[in-house]
Amino acid sequence: MVEVVLSEGQLACLKAAVTVGSEESAVLGRGVRIGSQLFSSEKFVIKCTREIAMRLLTVAERFCSDAAPGFRGAIQQEKQ
Repeated sequence: MVEVVLSEGQLACLKAAVTVGSEESAVLGRGVRIGSQLFSSEKFVIKCTREIAMRLLTVAERFCSDAAPGFRGAIQQEKQ
């Protein structure tokens, strides 16, 4: 499983860019909030298969470029 940490803005951007009802949309909808908003913006962790992570990376590269490095790093880490 690939675990990607996203900011609230990145998650919202990706949710807006994927098709409602798709596997990608379902994964993003299951994002778990981590950390405290008191000191920084909220972060979310999503967990998905490598295949879905690759598809989300493609979406991120096109529509949410600031989220793409997180996906690349998580996919690379999962390979090891």
